[in-house]
Amino acid sequence: MLLRRKHARDAGEIGRDMTLRADAARDAGQWQTAALLYSEAARLLPNSANLRIQAGHMFKESGIHEEAEAHYKAAAAMAPHDADLALQIGHFYKSSGRPALAAEAYGRALTLKPKWDEARNELAALGASGWRAVRERHAPTSLASDVPLLELVPRPHEDLLVDHQEGVEMRRLGRRERTRWGIETTLRGVEAIRGFCISLRPVTEVQLYLNGQLIHRGMVKGGYLLKHERSDLGPRKYVFNIWYDFSSYVPGWHDIEVRLMDGRSRPLSHHTRIVIDEPLSERAHAASDGVVEVAVGDDRTIEQQIRSRRSMVREGRRAMFATPPQTILVQRADQLGDVVVSVPAMRRLRALFPEARIVGLVSSANRDLVETLELFDECLPIDFPDDLWERRRVMGIEAQRTLQRQLAAYNFDMAIDFSENASSRPLLLLSAAPVLVGFRSDRVPSLTIEIEGNTHDRWDGHEIVPHTNKLLGLVEWLGAMARSETNIVRRKNLSRERLAAFNLLETERFVVLHDGARLKFSRWPHYLRLAEQILAKTDVRVVMLTDDPVDQSSLPESLLASGRFELIDRRLPFDDFDALLSFASVFVGNDSGPKHIASLRGTQVVSIHMARNNWNEWGQENGGLIVSRRVPCTGCLVWHDPEECGKDFACITDIAPEEVARAVYRLL
Repeated sequence: MLLRRKHARDAGEIGRDMTLRADAARDAGQWQTAALLYSEAARLLPNSANLRIQAGHMFKESGIHEEAEAHYKAAAAMAPHDADLALQIGHFYKSSGRPALAAEAYGRALTLKPKWDEARNELAALGASGWRAVRERHAPTSLASDVPLLELVPRPHEDLLVDHQEGVEMRRLGRRERTRWGIETTLRGVEAIRGFCISLRPVTEVQLYLNGQLIHRGMVKGGYLLKHERSDLGPRKYVFNIWYDFSSYVPGWHDIEVRLMDGRSRPLSHHTRIVIDEPLSERAHAASDGVVEVAVGDDRTIEQQIRSRRSMVREGRRAMFATPPQTILVQRADQLGDVVVSVPAMRRLRALFPEARIVGLVSSANRDLVETLELFDECLPIDFPDDLWERRRVMGIEAQRTLQRQLAAYNFDMAIDFSENASSRPLLLLSAAPVLVGFRSDRVPSLTIEIEGNTHDRWDGHEIVPHTNKLLGLVEWLGAMARSETNIVRRKNLSRERLAAFNLLETERFVVLHDGARLKFSRWPHYLRLAEQILAKTDVRVVMLTDDPVDQSSLPESLLASGRFELIDRRLPFDDFDALLSFASVFVGNDSGPKHIASLRGTQVVSIHMARNNWNEWGQENGGLIVSRRVPCTGCLVWHDPEECGKDFACITDIAPEEVARAVYRLL
């Protein structure tokens, strides 16, 4: 008994001595030493909550959070009603990056001491940081939002106002192309250089410099009020659209500068480096209105030459391929697994083009597998290694030349790269095929048909379907692009009797002219002259639909006197409107919805197409004729800011009534 008491006295004395040593280490900033001493003292004096707290503090300061947490929990078990201890534990969890446990501890401190501002402020600070308790969260049941979609909500007018700064904004200056000098901004032949400048002073002239030499000077249009400009006294917009022929310049790198001059010759300019390459021919790019040639030795200006040319008249029925491809190259020059997942897509390609000769370009290591699949008429193995140093697949210059000679013998009509990785995409160019197909990549900006088909896991952004499906998607996309079926849907419940309301007999032939379009600047301005010519040269009736009220007295005398002209300047019930479009012998309209409805009903359509987008994209598909003009600024996509055209929409206003009339006569 005496020995046990002696031992207890010794343990207590040792514990108290360690506590004193721990206090000294703490005061000296020796956190880890103090932590170990407090921990040992707490073992010797197991009923001391304070020693557990001090050990927790010191382990926390030492960054040993697991030990600190163990001591804090032990202290809390000994002193469950200690509000200050609960607060200290909250501080520990907050500094450890565990806000949920910190909030729980602060909440316990506030429960033990309800009016304690310090605990209440700590909880408020957690809430202000954006944290919330699990019980306050609402688990989403779907991807749909249950709150307003803010990106669709109209913004206050004031939020759209800006203070415009002076400068030059280019809307068009060449295009990115693969050239002998790399993938660079390139100019070829007749080009449009268009844009605008923002200036506080009136701008009087635009100048174009090449390698420091002045090569063009001309007028600007403006100054237009800037939309969304905050100040009524702010700068104005001055627009330029330069048509210039670069055919005479040496191919290669050049410095180009656009200068905008005010009355005091204070320039605003845009300067950059571009590549000039050989011009393209209209014959080789018959479907492109943006490729324009001008005559050598013609004394007229480029603009005079272009604007005096005849318009283009093309068939509405069209297809990507005039005839199905006869020879097709398929690239799969990568790994074994890549070949395997491509099998369904390759089979589908064969089904789409059953008569074509399909040649596979595959890595040498995969040749044996490919030949067992019997997918290709011929297999060409190549070495296209993945270079670990460059982290991409590479092929030396001599190997490229050898492959180019091999591929030239096949005279490919189309080449397809089945790899989603862009490393092999440049190989398509060695095939010299006129149609290149593959997944979209900036490394080959000249693909004819490309797809960017992806699926996304909501959280990590990676794919959620097998790669096989994506390859099938590429081939199905190719098939969709190659389709040329008509799309005619006639109404069985629509009767010609409705035409009587417009003074038309059921057996009478008539032409409908529709002068409307959502974009007012895309409306051809010569419909009345066209009506006069059709009435003069044919025996058909002419029904003109217009979006705007018309003063009858302003019409030409020949139309007022004609018994075969009907003007409708009011909104019609849809069935009446549909009847006019469905039973017309010919419909003439702008690039707008009614043109497409008439084509859908099987009516012969003459569409008058401006060059803001391509005629072969938005022209009607079921037949008829499409009238457009070749201009170098084709594809401008002008919409909200029509003043940026800079050429008064010559691409549509220069289409002559006689040209449209001849197209109508062809279809009657």
